[in-house]
Amino acid sequence: IHNTVWEAARTAEGFDFGPQLAELRPVVSHVDLALCHLETPLAPADGPFSTYPRFSAPPQIAEALRRTGYDACTTASNHSVDQGTAGVNRTLDALDAAGLGHTGTARSRTESGRITTFTARGITLAWLAYTYGTNGLPIDGRRPWSVNLIDERRILADAARARRAGADAVLVALHWGQEYQS
Repeated sequence: IHNTVWEAARTAEGFDFGPQLAELRPVVSHVDLALCHLETPLAPADGPFSTYPRFSAPPQIAEALRRTGYDACTTASNHSVDQGTAGVNRTLDALDAAGLGHTGTARSRTESGRITTFTARGITLAWLAYTYGTNGLPIDGRRPWSVNLIDERRILADAARARRAGADAVLVALHWGQEYQS
């Protein structure tokens, strides 16, 4: 979430992303399961906020995403650790407070082992997310489990574990590729 996006959402009372997401609401709110990707970590409610290259976005986006109709967001991205462990924790806390599920980053080793699942139309879906890296920023060495990095063996093991736990299907979101290129 670049500064131009959050500045456009700024109001006298804080931030309101609803108008920016309004055109999506009729579509997103009527599907069985709406998933999004939240690439940037969230700041405390009053900031400070920052833009590229180390993002820290207004947490009010989480509630706006829920009001739009999203059920959950992936959080594993090249910007996951832009604000360190505190940013990971704040982001997940904001998503939890908004009632949004999440996958891709974790606050604890236990949480990192949980598989995010949803049931839609009687089908149980497991949802996993991983990123290619963190733009050269180190993942806290005491918390290597805090960001899911792309690792084929781990992805396959997590998917197998999800299936053993009862998932009918496993969705995998990978954050990868050359930015600004199709």
